[in-house]
Amino acid sequence: MKFRFLLFFLLSFFFENISLSLDSGNYLAGRYALSKKDYDSAINFFEKAIDINNINKEDHKEDLDVKKELCTLYLLKNKINKCVLIGKKIEKYLFEESTLIFLALIVDDIKNKNLNSALERTKKIKRDSYERFSISIIRAWIIAAEKKNYKKSIEIINELEKDFAINGLRYLHIALINEYFKKYEEANIFYEKSINSFDSPSFRLIQLAGNSFERTGQKEKAKKLYLKFIKDTNDELLISNEINRLKKNILPKKQINNLSDAMAELFTNIASTFRSDFTNKYSIIYTNFSLYFKNDFEIALMLLAELLEDEGKFFSANKIYEKIHPRSVFYWHARLRKARNLELLGENKKAVLLLKQMSVERKNRYDILQLLGDILKNYEKYSEAIEAYNEAISRITEINKNHWDLLYSRGMAYERSSQWEKAESDFLKVLNFVPNQPEVLNYLSYSWIEQGLNIEKAKNFLIKAYKSKPTDPYIVDSLGWAYYKLQDYDNAVKELEKAVSLKPTDPIINDHLGDAYEKKERKLEAFFQWKKALDFKPDDELKNKIEIKLKSFTDNSSINF
Repeated sequence: MKFRFLLFFLLSFFFENISLSLDSGNYLAGRYALSKKDYDSAINFFEKAIDINNINKEDHKEDLDVKKELCTLYLLKNKINKCVLIGKKIEKYLFEESTLIFLALIVDDIKNKNLNSALERTKKIKRDSYERFSISIIRAWIIAAEKKNYKKSIEIINELEKDFAINGLRYLHIALINEYFKKYEEANIFYEKSINSFDSPSFRLIQLAGNSFERTGQKEKAKKLYLKFIKDTNDELLISNEINRLKKNILPKKQINNLSDAMAELFTNIASTFRSDFTNKYSIIYTNFSLYFKNDFEIALMLLAELLEDEGKFFSANKIYEKIHPRSVFYWHARLRKARNLELLGENKKAVLLLKQMSVERKNRYDILQLLGDILKNYEKYSEAIEAYNEAISRITEINKNHWDLLYSRGMAYERSSQWEKAESDFLKVLNFVPNQPEVLNYLSYSWIEQGLNIEKAKNFLIKAYKSKPTDPYIVDSLGWAYYKLQDYDNAVKELEKAVSLKPTDPIINDHLGDAYEKKERKLEAFFQWKKALDFKPDDELKNKIEIKLKSFTDNSSINF
């Protein structure tokens, strides 16, 4: 019945809203594929739905929505030329909300040096969309690179002055335009403004700014900038080329030499800057625009691979990482992420092999051994994991707050291999560096509670963790369990009920709530809570404990179950 109703609803919606010229079966199949993020299948079905092979015969404006959807999918799959083909056919039917399609047409115009057409199309972009950022800067770069009008290009970018959210991006491209016109001193001013606009300036921004400082003879200033980046990120590899070149007194090459370079830079900047605000769809499309202008732009390739990881497309991400050149500063990080993806794909043996090979290549790098330890820990090879973590730590000159997650990981491996004193020591070291880290507070506190140690202190730690993450079901459960162990059953029930509402299918949390109900003489509720816990397939140890409690309840109950 449910299937019939769903089918009726889908078909009713379809025939009410879509023209009969459309192949309904392929359209619905495409929508389903799209909901599963199977973009290749969605493209295939939508192409059949609108008869893509006859797209040039007539307009078929009644199929507009499907064509717009197909355009977006082409952009996601880096098939920009195909989107442009459809976009030009339906352009006269598009309105301001179709900003991505207009942007694709503009990108294609610039690529093919149809700059007047590009400028005209920018007028069709909705002014309150994210695309307003890119459009203003695109216009500025066209004026700068092709019209050679410095003053006008700066004026256009400064139209964005009231958009405080993009000040860093605006300053960056003012700096780049100044550098393009060889106004290096002015460029430096705006590079500094851009850096100061971000809490954590990107490697790319540091690279561009440092290079500009070098060109104006400010080598010490550039060096300080590079060294600060290493200190802030704990990663000397990315910036190593800049430092090595600086030592040799070799001036850096200009990064922006033409309009295509500027466009590649812009779209990567936007995709990266607004990554947390955008849906992945937008970030991927913007990165593809960047690669349309500069297909070997490694910063864009790395970003694209990370975005694909966010989509769960680990195989596709690894194909991108394999494009990174062995001499690139990104090569190490590309292989590191590839190894992580191999594990996620279930190819842990390949991941371990790759990581062990890499650990020999650079004996000063600890990150590779940390990831190796994480993979071994995930597969319950705790002794081997501890060995990897120990070697990682031995490669660090001075442990600081940047290494807290390494200590935390080793602590977990110690705890799971029944080496509690060593585990506790690592957890306490972490809290010296990051006192309010909620996951560590929770792990340490729950371990104490289970051992009957420091329960009052554990409760106080958990209250701190709760304030940081009040909707984390495991932290709420631990806090409720601390109250239970302290015989504060009212608060125990309160917190454990909240934990169950946050994670209804967790057997441990349900079992804890059952125990709390029992102490409050809510026997029947306790019984049903334990039954629920059993339904959610606990491990054998917990299963046996729950079964004993249930048997005891039924043996001593007058209620017939």
